[in-house]
Amino acid sequence: MIRPIPPIPAENPEVAFFPALKNPAVALCNGVWVKIHAATLMQTSNVYAAERCASKAFRLAMPSLSGYRNISDFIACAGFGILVGAIQDKNGAKLLAAARIALSAIPGESRI
Repeated sequence: MIRPIPPIPAENPEVAFFPALKNPAVALCNGVWVKIHAATLMQTSNVYAAERCASKAFRLAMPSLSGYRNISDFIACAGFGILVGAIQDKNGAKLLAAARIALSAIPGESRI
C-alpha cells in the first residue's frame, strides 16, 4: 500500500509566507525589527513609538553599501522593508537610489 508522505514543516513558519527571509541579511533586518518593536511596545505601550524605533533599527541593521554582495543584500532588505511597511516609500526610494549609485561605482568585472 502506498501512503502519502506528509509535508515537511518549514524550520521557521515565516519563511513559508516570506521567502525573502531565506536571505540571511533580510532575516537579520526582520529579526531586529521584530525584537525592537516588541521591546519598545512592552516598555512604552505606544504602537507609534514601537514602529518608529523598530523601523530605525531595521535600517541600521541593513548591510553596508560596499561590495557587490552587500549592495545586493541592501537592495533585498530595502525591498522587503518597503513591502512589509518597515520602511516608508519615500525613504525606500532614497535607499534604493543610494544603492543604485553604489552599484554603479563597482567595475563590471567585480560583480560576481
